[in-house]
Amino acid sequence: MAEKLGLRSKIRIGKIAYVNTAPFYYQLFDEGTRALFKEGTPTEINDLMASGQIDLAPISSLEYALHQDQYVLLPNLCIGSRDFSRSVLLFSREQIEGLNRTKIVLSKKSLSSAVLLKILLKFKCRFENEFVLGSGTPDEMLQEASAVLAIGDDALFYRPKEFLYKYDLSELWWNWTELPFCFSVWAVQRKFYKTRSAEVYEFYRRLKETTERNLQDLESLLKLAFNLTVASDQFSKVFGYLFNLNYFLDREMKEGLELFYRLAARAQFTPKVEKIRFIEV
Repeated sequence: MAEKLGLRSKIRIGKIAYVNTAPFYYQLFDEGTRALFKEGTPTEINDLMASGQIDLAPISSLEYALHQDQYVLLPNLCIGSRDFSRSVLLFSREQIEGLNRTKIVLSKKSLSSAVLLKILLKFKCRFENEFVLGSGTPDEMLQEASAVLAIGDDALFYRPKEFLYKYDLSELWWNWTELPFCFSVWAVQRKFYKTRSAEVYEFYRRLKETTERNLQDLESLLKLAFNLTVASDQFSKVFGYLFNLNYFLDREMKEGLELFYRLAARAQFTPKVEKIRFIEV
């Protein structure tokens, strides 16, 4: 009925409640904008997109490979790292060289990061491992195995109660491939894009401008979005974290993403990605 009356439903946007997404969302919309946010972990947002319950979202880069016929990507935007990410970490009671044939707990909140770890251990280290999913804190997951994968704020702010080795997965990837790693991409439902392309273009324009503006003044972003000032204990940690991440899908980031897709397909984690498809701008 709404469509017959010329009224459009609100755009349903996925929102990941992690520190690293603040440059996307802070002051993205003003009051009165016809948008509805649905919040969740990366895995939950992936599920909402796959089931068609949201229209646009930052999804795990691997989610695109799994449902590439369903999505089109927004160009130039991502969350990635050229060396260390600080928030995709393998914590282990022993050095990584000793993890062959051991059990590793993977956070249920992760998709791309979990497959990245499997690829690194399989192709770089030539290991065979048992992987199980966990939903607790790193400390709780360490009760099940001697090594765990934690992501997002759980990894960034984790303070171990015991001595642990810490491995940054994007740093391991960089040292192995000399390419950056793309953890997340912005996607739109292909059907939604075909029927409401003008709204998608406007959203993309606003999202890109918002991201660029927030990244240009991280000090203000931290103060206004998180109430963190230079005097705050976590200011330097969060500032350095956001400063080091990459939010733009440039040529090298795309090359890293394409290599990730080739390795994921080779390991039979995903179908082969023939071409990464973007909206036309």
